[in-house]
Amino acid sequence: MNPFEKKAISSHHPLDKLEQKTEKAEKWVKSHLFLSIVALLLGVLTLKGVVGAIRTGQPFSVKQIFISALGSGLETDAYGHTNILLLGVGGEGHDGANLTDTMMVASIDTADGTVSMLSIPRDLYIAESDVGWGTRINSIYQYVYDETENSATAEASLEEEIEDMLNIEIHYYAKIDFQGFTEIVDAIDGITVNVAETISDYSYPAPDGSNVLYDPFYLAAGEQELDGETALKYARSRHSTAGGDFDRAKRQQEVIEAIKNKALSLGVLTSPSKIKNIYYAISNNFETNLSLSDMLTLVDQAGDFEDDAIQSAVFSDAAYETGGFLYTPEREDGDPFYLEPYAGDFAELQQFAQLFFYHPEIIRDQVPILVLNGTKEESMAGLTKMMLVRYGFNVEYGNSDTKNVTDTKIYNLAPDDDTVEGTIELLPSLTYGEITSDVPDEYRAAAGTAKIIIVLGQDFADYYNEHDNLFYIGFY
Repeated sequence: MNPFEKKAISSHHPLDKLEQKTEKAEKWVKSHLFLSIVALLLGVLTLKGVVGAIRTGQPFSVKQIFISALGSGLETDAYGHTNILLLGVGGEGHDGANLTDTMMVASIDTADGTVSMLSIPRDLYIAESDVGWGTRINSIYQYVYDETENSATAEASLEEEIEDMLNIEIHYYAKIDFQGFTEIVDAIDGITVNVAETISDYSYPAPDGSNVLYDPFYLAAGEQELDGETALKYARSRHSTAGGDFDRAKRQQEVIEAIKNKALSLGVLTSPSKIKNIYYAISNNFETNLSLSDMLTLVDQAGDFEDDAIQSAVFSDAAYETGGFLYTPEREDGDPFYLEPYAGDFAELQQFAQLFFYHPEIIRDQVPILVLNGTKEESMAGLTKMMLVRYGFNVEYGNSDTKNVTDTKIYNLAPDDDTVEGTIELLPSLTYGEITSDVPDEYRAAAGTAKIIIVLGQDFADYYNEHDNLFYIGFY
């Protein structure tokens, strides 16, 4: 049966429960007003305050006066993070104008000065969605918008789905279309990206109204300066590498970081003409429920972040990589392509989101871990390694000389290393082992460069055999 077959909407319309979120999200209609104020405010700062401030070595300290006056206070979750849903759509004049083919959650930790960006693939299947039937997640905004003709309601519906899927709070959203994206990049005089491998996309879609279907796109590997049109192609290309949509999501994250770096550069923030161009670029192609004071606070805080403050991840079908929790179910001819969680529900995606957003040290520090099989269960160490790699850990594996280990142990080989402490405390939730610094000589000898050794015992083997869906047995 086609999983996207529409079912009748019940008399209790699923959109009814969105009323509270809609009230919050409808703030976007005021965007033109407060964006005008932003442009004017930044212009005043530029013309009257920046020159003197630069001379004192504090080029943007004047912003603090306005932030304080406006009583700014970004919403945060229980961990002190502000979570923003970033959406990209084609916009008017494009096929599927309201399909959210770009979806990212940016979790901002202002205390630590870090941003974690997680991309959600457009083809992820939602079996019980707010629209009343199962569908790919990129269609939810479009379905609700077509029914209500209200973008705030449509955004609120998609936001709720992603909150439930990841088990996190989302405080704000920002949506931009192709035209706005192109104009923003041009408004800041282009961006710099490091192209990992040459892109040769012969099936890149031609502009609407063309007499041809494709507009081949080529971009050489290496550092490249991109204008708006080229940056859009770089971010949109889906058929340039074997990674397809997943590599595309990584490039989108790279482009966002490049825009951030360029926009926060002194040449942009002190140029009235560039500020004006940015305002015109976003005023007709950008929607958000961030207020004026919210945006000023974010700009101010972003200026304090280090160059390596942003870390990125993508949910994908690469089970041997970070975020690889999805797979493509078997389909009959004519069925649409979609992705589902390998484990059968969103529990792994939720656990990953908790670790990725609130424990960035896992990926940042990449503490070397060695997993050893202390039982006679074949392949257990290798599949456990892959399970941990999916959550972002740096893992190698092997076999213990001892094959009758009863209880799983997590050995700390570097108890004085602060980076080890941040990582090792998270491992019991995934391996159910006991942490100890009393390391037997045989394990120290086998450690190599590892700072943590996990020796899997029979207790873990029992769990492993009962939960094969978490280890993707038979998948590889």
